Amino acid sequence: MLLVYRLIIGLLFFGSLPISLPLVLLTGKHRRGLWQRFGGYQLQPKFQNKDGVTVWLHASSVGEVQAVRPIILELSKKLPSASFILTTMTMRGKEVAEIQLADSAQCFLAPLDVPGIVERAINTFTPDIYICMETELWPVLIDSLSRKGVRLYLVNGRLSERSFGKYLKTAKFIQRTIQQFDKIAVISANDRDKFLALGARDTKLAVEGNVKYDLDLPADRNRVNDEYRRLLEVTDEEVFIAGSTHEDEELQLCRIFERLRDSRKIVFIIAPRHLERLEDISRSFAEEGIFYQLFSAVKSGEEKRTTDLLLVDTMGELALLYGIADYIFCGGSLVAKGGHNLMEAALWDKAVFYGPHIEDFHDAASLLEQVEAGFRVADVNELAVKIEYFQRHSEEYQAACSRAGEIARQQRGSAARQANFVLSE
Repeated sequence: MLLVYRLIIGLLFFGSLPISLPLVLLTGKHRRGLWQRFGGYQLQPKFQNKDGVTVWLHASSVGEVQAVRPIILELSKKLPSASFILTTMTMRGKEVAEIQLADSAQCFLAPLDVPGIVERAINTFTPDIYICMETELWPVLIDSLSRKGVRLYLVNGRLSERSFGKYLKTAKFIQRTIQQFDKIAVISANDRDKFLALGARDTKLAVEGNVKYDLDLPADRNRVNDEYRRLLEVTDEEVFIAGSTHEDEELQLCRIFERLRDSRKIVFIIAPRHLERLEDISRSFAEEGIFYQLFSAVKSGEEKRTTDLLLVDTMGELALLYGIADYIFCGGSLVAKGGHNLMEAALWDKAVFYGPHIEDFHDAASLLEQVEAGFRVADVNELAVKIEYFQRHSEEYQAACSRAGEIARQQRGSAARQANFVLSE
């Protein structure tokens, strides 16, 4: 079946190339990084490894790139002469990787999962180990790596209900790909059961926790908080941060901000998940008569803060900004986007609020809800009611925040466990 799949994919791709390639070149869509998509890579001399092990890691996008950092750190301790290559599916993921992993790995866009192209990538990278973050199952690539004798590992494995249902429909086909992995580390017992149902071998599976929750605060956390408060001129105001927001969420949250600041001095900080949406957000704010300032302008000193609404337009800021928040809402959860990492906020000893769509981080939500430190709301009106309640019951809220920090710190160690799992016989 896999051989038939390879044949069909190859024929469809190369058969359509005379039409699709000119369209890409003319329209510009997907043109950036196209050579890398076709397996054209140039390794820098400092990453060309002649003596040690070469490890190829694959992370889908920004979230997985951030999760792969501690994995690389742990592997580096155990394989000091190893060379690391990281591929991503998205251009944004590659850009973040190049910033965050500049001294650790050479970063590229992933090759298309097409026969011939993946072989070209493999011949260039010559990996000894391939590590897939989460569940990026590319049948042609996995099969080609397996044929080359590369050791294959899937770490931080997870399957949403939607993905699980999709894979079940092709269980006989996907079973072959899953069984080609030498080992699979999953984040929960629930994920373990799903992988077993898809044909994974019990002896190759282990539950090792979620490396996305294996987080550390900066050593100078108090200085970081003080600096943000100084730059943003926050003194006695409360701070409400909405992190990783998606389309439609910003306007919804602005409505309750108006309600909250009727009774309290409060600063509202919105950090969109995708910065390319800033123009659309600005347009919608203008149409609604919502006044705001860009976070970068205030942080740089170009402007003094004159509004109570800041729009974050810089990368890598959110996880640190959480330290000055009084109330935190995790975006991607009022709309059906699956939510985002709740533990990034909880680690700062902050209770976390989120909407009904938290499927991608249901395990984190469950952990927080078990200790009454995570608060799921149906809509923004319920969110406002919750915050207003805690404004009147500050001791109860501070206790919830302390519990959130405690449960977040209990999740540490997953990166080390998964690295040990990969390297153990």
